[in-house]
Amino acid sequence: MEKLKSPFLAPAQKAIGAVVSNKWFCLFWLVFGCAYATVFGLLYVEDMYTEGLRNYSIFGVLIEPTMRATASVIGKTYIWGFRFWGLVQSIALAPNILYAYRRYIYKSKAGIACVIAAVCCILINNYVPSTEEFGLQLVVHWGTALLFAILSSASFGMLMLRFAKTSKKFLVSFVAFVGMLASMIVLLIIFGKSGAIESIPLWGFYIFLFLVNYTGFYKDSLPAANLKEVLS
Repeated sequence: MEKLKSPFLAPAQKAIGAVVSNKWFCLFWLVFGCAYATVFGLLYVEDMYTEGLRNYSIFGVLIEPTMRATASVIGKTYIWGFRFWGLVQSIALAPNILYAYRRYIYKSKAGIACVIAAVCCILINNYVPSTEEFGLQLVVHWGTALLFAILSSASFGMLMLRFAKTSKKFLVSFVAFVGMLASMIVLLIIFGKSGAIESIPLWGFYIFLFLVNYTGFYKDSLPAANLKEVLS
């Protein structure tokens, strides 16, 4: 029996394909996503006040240079800013990971599934705020945050690992990428929750995506037959 196809499926796939293959769209959101995450992480939160280090005001907005508060804690005060944070990170990371897949002609259904699931997790996370009391809400919030980090890292790590077998640059980058994530976990265990520590892997993720997508740093790992096309 012939499978029925939705009349909306093909146009949707075409639209998504156009978005994730648009270099300037992906680059803009990569830069904006990194900038917004950094600025949001600097916002001042009263219950995270650091004695001896006064908060500063920029254009009337209070900031905390030490970045002690995590995005979730800041989100308790700036709820819509936190929700926008999640939306921006989704638009910045998902298209750029998929852009890397197209650029390197890497086809992985598991990787694409991880990207989609990661987006769902961060959006759920942003609409289920953190709470001080242990319960279902807290489990959902931190569970989806953890899944977002794992799934996003896995989807990008698959691409790096694929070329690590033939490229020393990709191999070193993959080890550095995993080491960066492991370091964050160790630092969180030692020092506890911190916005600065939380931001380290996110900044690193953006740097790796920029190098992979918008420079020729890894060009020796590209399929030779398509080298000219993907570097254009």
